[in-house]
Amino acid sequence: MNLKKRHELPNFKKIGITVDPEKLLACFTNWTHTQDSISEMFGNPYLNEQYKQMPVTGPKEEMKYLRNGAEDERCYGKLMPEFEGTYVEEVINMFKSPVTRSRLIIKESGAMILPHIDYDTTYSVRYYIPLQTNPWAFTAVKGKNDSAAEVRQLPADGSVWFVNPGSLHSAWNAGGTNDIRLILCVNGQDDL
Repeated sequence: MNLKKRHELPNFKKIGITVDPEKLLACFTNWTHTQDSISEMFGNPYLNEQYKQMPVTGPKEEMKYLRNGAEDERCYGKLMPEFEGTYVEEVINMFKSPVTRSRLIIKESGAMILPHIDYDTTYSVRYYIPLQTNPWAFTAVKGKNDSAAEVRQLPADGSVWFVNPGSLHSAWNAGGTNDIRLILCVNGQDDL
């Protein structure tokens, strides 16, 4: 398969999968703030204390490492036991490409993640599923040739959004309620 590179893909793209955000959110009633190894190693300099997360998948096989010493997130394809047989598993199975590193993100009021670039889309593709939001929660992406960042408020209406991890991107919540989303990374571009 000929994979498209980061600069060949848009900043945002709504894809053809629809979920029930309330049913999905109900699967996370007993969530606890924890970080996977990748977030612990690379995420902390970019996050503030109001940015919380919980792994949904963990390592499925012997861990492989990238040249920079980071864990290869494509090894994170095993659903955490608490989500087996739930709507979370049903949503993951809606994707054509195999789901890898996935997590629930809760951006409390005042949360932000500073602008950063993760990896090229030939390595992995990332989808956001907004579950709860407010009019003051935003995601911004600035591609290589963009004069300014494209800023979007992603609605919690069941839509699934490709957000380009290979472009400079950030997110923040300036509203008075939580902004909650499921972030699924996949190994492939079949769903685009």
